[in-house]
Amino acid sequence: MIKKSLVIGMMCVSFLGISQTQCNGLTKDSVQCKNIIKDVSSLCHLHNPNYVSKTEIKAVVCSGTTKKNKPCKNRTKDLSGKCHNHRD
Repeated sequence: MIKKSLVIGMMCVSFLGISQTQCNGLTKDSVQCKNIIKDVSSLCHLHNPNYVSKTEIKAVVCSGTTKKNKPCKNRTKDLSGKCHNHRD
């Protein structure tokens, strides 16, 4: 039983090592970057000049009103512009 778990553990570690490699970029101090990359390029997002970041939705103030008819002060990233209290 212990042999099986050891063999399975070693196989999992070896499979992880195949798909992940260290970035080939250099830091300001001319030391190799320590970021781990999972894709086919040899550079991480910091060193790849062709990297395009994903656009993030910025948090906005909720457009709902409270029971006292005052504007809600909660912030949300939901596309509706309403916080969890005011969404349907």
